[in-house]
Amino acid sequence: MNFIKHSRLHTVLAGFLAVVILALPLAGCAQTAAVPGSSLRTESSAVNNDPAPKIDPSGSVEASGQSAEKTDSAAGAKTSSETKQSQKTTTPKTQAAADGQTLKKTSGDALADNGVQFSVPKSFAAQSGYAYVDQREGYNFLPDLASRAVYKQIFESAYKISAATTSEGYYPTQKIVVSGSRLSEAQLRVILLAFLNDNPQVFWLANAYSYAYSNDSTYIQLYSVVSQPNCTAMIQKMNQKVSSVISAMPAGLSELDRELYLFHYIAQNCTYNNAAVSDTGIWQAFSSYGVLIDGTAVCEGYSRAMQLLSSYAGLQCMLLSGQSSGVNHMWNVIKIDGSWYHLDTTWGDGDTEVYNYFNLNDAAIAQSRTIFPSASTLTDDQIDGTAGGEAAKCNLAVPVCTATAANYFRAKAAKVSSSLEDSTVTAALTTAVQSKSPSVSFYIDEGVDFETIMAGMTTSPPYQLLKCVNAVNGRQAAGSRIDTDDLQYLGDKVNRGITLFLKYK
Repeated sequence: MNFIKHSRLHTVLAGFLAVVILALPLAGCAQTAAVPGSSLRTESSAVNNDPAPKIDPSGSVEASGQSAEKTDSAAGAKTSSETKQSQKTTTPKTQAAADGQTLKKTSGDALADNGVQFSVPKSFAAQSGYAYVDQREGYNFLPDLASRAVYKQIFESAYKISAATTSEGYYPTQKIVVSGSRLSEAQLRVILLAFLNDNPQVFWLANAYSYAYSNDSTYIQLYSVVSQPNCTAMIQKMNQKVSSVISAMPAGLSELDRELYLFHYIAQNCTYNNAAVSDTGIWQAFSSYGVLIDGTAVCEGYSRAMQLLSSYAGLQCMLLSGQSSGVNHMWNVIKIDGSWYHLDTTWGDGDTEVYNYFNLNDAAIAQSRTIFPSASTLTDDQIDGTAGGEAAKCNLAVPVCTATAANYFRAKAAKVSSSLEDSTVTAALTTAVQSKSPSVSFYIDEGVDFETIMAGMTTSPPYQLLKCVNAVNGRQAAGSRIDTDDLQYLGDKVNRGITLFLKYK
């Protein structure tokens, strides 16, 4: 992020800074994800005792992600290492980390008796005034009736938890028996991925499974990370929280405004869980529970919480995973007014919300990451790890995202076509001041050169943003003026956006 610190407009010291797409957190490790052709760099200007202003740009880095891997290890808990930094740090913050969450085959005996199971309560549909959307993209991806039948059995299994634990500390759920059919491990992994990706409300299932064959039948064992009493209490907390969040949502919002409402809620009520970088036992950070109850999570938790809340807000939303600069990451794709968009709540969360990854199309998201292939394009040997010795990282359904109408900057930012015409900028700043908004965004018209206009707004004459801020401040009382000593902006060349971050004094 670039930092503007001015005391007098006419003495601004500034060289042009290339625009970057901010590399925010991924569930994996921290790496830079800059737009090709741009630069992410830290620079400084000579500063003496004179009150001359300066521009003090700073790059920031972080990353995260998800993987699905077969392993012979009995430790099937959710694992990841991730980093997250403040949007407003003055020095880059990085931390190396390993792959994200894994789906593991355990050493458990799926034919063994897993004891008596006790039921836990199911989630209820909170009343929101919007039609509930059942997220079933994973289920719809499954190619045959047998796979879909197993998916449905998982629903029953997940809500019945054994009182006894395994040697790994898991609580077995009700065993799943597929009579008269031997499902391959590749089939099982796809079915489990489909269920986990569709059902963020089932937050207690471990990313662990075991299976066995007897005659012509398949026995599948899944596991809970918590006991039945604890799970019941946690579900009740989740139901109350979801109901509270959704019931507070205003009625009559457009789909885009509902999405924004949820985006703001998550950003304002959750922080990135740095402890999960080294402590793989913090499974909650990878779940919707971590976001909604603990208020701290990694990218997977952010994505699952957004998907869960979207259901009650009447929005179709699913998970997608991939990599940025070789680092695993998970985010959402969401359908707004009939079109799919990429939405990254993790990379949008900071001291103040960032909109550079709010409703991107495929071309824009490709500037910062690659998307894992669909399982439909892989062989069974690739999916189960027979080929290559490691299960392939994959998605299920991968929607095509070509629309741009609901991109945040296009839909919500003030439109700017010149750094000389101040009325639009002044009007947007005035509206921001009236509500004490922490930021204001601008969309640079496609008919003009983005870099030229951004430079004229920020770091080169006529320094339009500072000029307009001073004009607005001249009409404000003390306490409602924008602090010109702490102006920060973030450019987004791909989406033609600029966000100015505001503090008041």
